[in-house]
Amino acid sequence: MKRKLSNISWLVRFCIRTSPRLLFFNIFACVEQSLFVFFEYTIWIGYNLNAAENGTPFSQVALLTLGVFALFVVHQFIDSIYFEWSFERIKPSLTFRLRRQIYEKACQVDLSCYDDVTFYNDFVLSTTQTDECIERFMNDGKDFLFELVNVITYFSYLLAVDRIGLLLAAACSAVNYFSGQRYARLEKEARLCKTPVERERAYQHRVFYLHDYAKELRLHPGMRSQLSEDFDHCNQKLNTINRKYGPKLWLYGFLKGYLPIYFMLYAIYLPYLLYRAMVTHALSLSAMVILLAAVRRMIKRTGALVGRLPRFAYIGSFIEKIRRFLDYEPRLISGTDDIHDEWKHLTLSHVSFSYPDSNFAGRINAREVLRDISLEITQGQKIALVGYNGAGKTTLVKLLMRFYDPDSGVILRNGTDIRSLKLDAYRKEIGAVFQDYRIYAATLRENVVMDICTGERGETYAVEQALHRAKFNLAAQKLKYQVDTPLTTEFEKDGVDLSGGESQKVAIARTLYHSHELIIMDEPSSALDPASEYQLNQELKELARDKTVIFISHRLAAAKDADCIYMMKDGRIVERGTHGQLLDLGGEYCKMWNLQAQAYQSC
Repeated sequence: MKRKLSNISWLVRFCIRTSPRLLFFNIFACVEQSLFVFFEYTIWIGYNLNAAENGTPFSQVALLTLGVFALFVVHQFIDSIYFEWSFERIKPSLTFRLRRQIYEKACQVDLSCYDDVTFYNDFVLSTTQTDECIERFMNDGKDFLFELVNVITYFSYLLAVDRIGLLLAAACSAVNYFSGQRYARLEKEARLCKTPVERERAYQHRVFYLHDYAKELRLHPGMRSQLSEDFDHCNQKLNTINRKYGPKLWLYGFLKGYLPIYFMLYAIYLPYLLYRAMVTHALSLSAMVILLAAVRRMIKRTGALVGRLPRFAYIGSFIEKIRRFLDYEPRLISGTDDIHDEWKHLTLSHVSFSYPDSNFAGRINAREVLRDISLEITQGQKIALVGYNGAGKTTLVKLLMRFYDPDSGVILRNGTDIRSLKLDAYRKEIGAVFQDYRIYAATLRENVVMDICTGERGETYAVEQALHRAKFNLAAQKLKYQVDTPLTTEFEKDGVDLSGGESQKVAIARTLYHSHELIIMDEPSSALDPASEYQLNQELKELARDKTVIFISHRLAAAKDADCIYMMKDGRIVERGTHGQLLDLGGEYCKMWNLQAQAYQSC
């Protein structure tokens, strides 16, 4: 309970920091609305009934009616501002600010977090439930405050005029609290059971409408059938969950909705009022009507208030995940040392690394990927990392870029441990083209610059030069707006969907646009035809004449001219040397070369 209250308190403080004036106006408007409702339905109607019953002069009632009408106009004016402007404005403001915090944290968390299923599921839940969380909190918070003020007002009123009615309302609150707690707990359990199934069903839904899968689904009708079966299976799971929780939810919903109001009010309290009015003559008819209405409203508002508490606990469970994500402290910490000297060499000494299978509590199991890696990369050198899939090549360069820290061993830049250097400054020296590069729904210019663009002539020239050097032919592509043409057709009707090879050239142009000391090419020609691959390799050699380059490749033809080739197998460097030296050695590299040579010859 303490943590749940802490979660709600955290969100309240977040709201105050984000939009304090709007929030306080919302509170004022909600309190005003509650007090006016009490005044209208209890004080004013009670006065009119009593006036009619006791023969109060009509002129007096009419004069007071004009005053109440003026109050009503002011009340409606405040309500209009509240519902049509203030309340609707604060929700997107809060959502925007919370999403910004989540996005900023997403860029800070360790890359290893994406390998952690528990963390990633909480991350997905944080991003997908933000809007719903804010929507629920604002709506339930508004209703809670409205009902709280109502309960306090009617409590004070009944305490003064009829304590029996107050005791009855308290009994109803106890029933509401019990059934409401059970209802909310079951609702939360049902939601947690449904979430992974609904995520799976949403994936199947995306597969059927996204452009990425359209061609393959038409070529493989069996996959369509499999996806349809999976979709049906998910629906069956959801139906099973609904059958499990539905009857219990109905029972507790019936208890909290029917028993307090209809039984206790009309079977107990109304006969009590009738007895006082008809037998003992202790109540007037107007007083009986007002008390019945007041206790009814007290019961409903108390029940609604108690019912909101479990809903806040439900919201708190999602806030908990968001807080855990936002409170996550990266294990990969930036150093504090600035970089002033020129990049000269990078040394790996006895580096080992394992991908952790962990949760927030820490590592549970480890999957070793690199073992006792030692190598040195000097300025201007051309290095090739080769080997079969799963050898650890890509993981090794991720350690070089300090996406991960090694479990043991050290990586040195000019003799300094890279963990002591400022992370952004260190990474700024490295340019990379990954095999799993991405093209963004932005202009071609923005996809190359990968930063805020100025649109200036010098920038345009540099972008065009980078594209030209990456063998991306602007004229041949017939781009309507040249470098300002939107890529992908997801949001722009004039957008362009590039082929795999052309997209890869754009990814390469990103690296060529910036001046990096070390360039990493992770399968840079994997999507290119042989002629384009040859041209690109020759171009990269020319462009990187004075740069340090690390090639990662399955195609050994791209690596044979490297100054040093490292053959990797099972997370180890098993051979190193030039192309000729490794062929003479007759080991793993020679076998791989001969296999690829036979494949080319057979063609």
